[in-house]
Amino acid sequence: MPSRRTILKSIGLVGLGSVFALRQGIDFAHAQADIPIPPSSFIRWSDQPLLRVTNAWQHVRAEPTTESDIVHTLVENDVVRVRRVVEGQATYPNNNLWLDTRYGFINAAMVQPMYYHLPQPPHADLGSSGRWVEVIVPTSNTYFEPDPSKESEFAGLIYYGCVLNARELVEGKDGGSWYKVKEIYQTIYIRATHVRLIPESDLTPITPEIAPKDKHVVLFTDQQLAVAYEYDQPVWSHPMSSGINDEDTPVGEYYIHDKRVGTRMTSGTASADPGHYDLPGVAYVSYFTGKGVGLHGTYWHNDYGHKRSHGCVNFPNEAARWLWRWTDPHPPDVQALYYKPSRTVDGTKIIVTRG
Repeated sequence: MPSRRTILKSIGLVGLGSVFALRQGIDFAHAQADIPIPPSSFIRWSDQPLLRVTNAWQHVRAEPTTESDIVHTLVENDVVRVRRVVEGQATYPNNNLWLDTRYGFINAAMVQPMYYHLPQPPHADLGSSGRWVEVIVPTSNTYFEPDPSKESEFAGLIYYGCVLNARELVEGKDGGSWYKVKEIYQTIYIRATHVRLIPESDLTPITPEIAPKDKHVVLFTDQQLAVAYEYDQPVWSHPMSSGINDEDTPVGEYYIHDKRVGTRMTSGTASADPGHYDLPGVAYVSYFTGKGVGLHGTYWHNDYGHKRSHGCVNFPNEAARWLWRWTDPHPPDVQALYYKPSRTVDGTKIIVTRG
C-alpha cells in the first residue's frame, strides 16, 4: 500500500496548507509533522451565516482561546449568527477555527454550520416510493400524527441536514401542510415547509463504468483520513471521525452491503443508558460490517479529523453523499428505504487500517 504522503502528493495536497488553513481549521505547524492535509474540497466552515450548538452546552470566550474569560454559555440547539471565522487556539490538532458572534468566540468543533433557507413549497406528487427530503431549518418538531396541539403525539426533534423519506402530503389539524415520513420501523410527520426535495441528480452514481473490483476505500484511523481509489490510484480523500476508545472502528477488509439515503440510527439500549443514542435522518449511509458500522453524514459535530463516533465513520453530508454515489452497490430505486445486493462481495471494498 502506498504511503500516506505519496497518496497526498499524487492528488496534489502536499504543500497546500497555507491556502486552505483558515477554511479547514488545521494547525499546519502540526500538519507538517505528518498530520494528514485534507483535500481542497473540504472546508470546515465556508460562508455559513448560522451555527447550531450540538453539545449540551457551549462556553463562549472573550478571545479565541480556552484560556480567555467565559463571557456567555449557550445550550444545545441555540442558533447564533456568525460574524466571521478566525484562527485561534487549536483545541484539537486538526481544528483551530473559532466563530466570532455577538456573544463572543465559539470553537467550531461542536457546532453545526447552517445556511439560511426560505420556506419550501409543499409538493403533492411524491411518486409511489416517495421522495427523499432534506431538513433546512435548525430544528423541527415531528409528530406521530399531524397534530401539534397534542403533546402526546410529539415524536422528537429533527435537525438541519437530516434526510427523510416523504411519502405523502397531508393537511394537519392546524390547517398546515405536512409530509408523512416513512421510516423502517415507524411513521412520523414533519412540516412540509421545513424540508426541500433532494434532486434525483444528487443521487446518481459517480463513475459507474468502473467495475466494483477496481474501486476501494482505505480508512486510515490513526490519521483520521479516508482515501478513495480507482485502479489503485487515489482519486479523493477527506478527513473523517471514526470510533473512539472501546468503540473503535474495527480494523479489517469489508464490503459495502447496505445503502440508505437516510435512516434512523439507534443504540438499541434503554434511553437511560449512558451510551444511548437515537439519531433520526442520518444521511447517505453505506454499511460495511455485519454489526452496523458504516460511512455516513453527520449533523451533531463539526470535528472531522478527530475520533468521535460509536464505531461508524462520520463525514459532512456532502462528503458522505459523494461516497454513497461513488461506491457500489447502487440502488436500482434510489427512493427506496434501503438496498442490499444479493451478494455481499458485489459492493465496494473498505479497508480499515491503523496507518
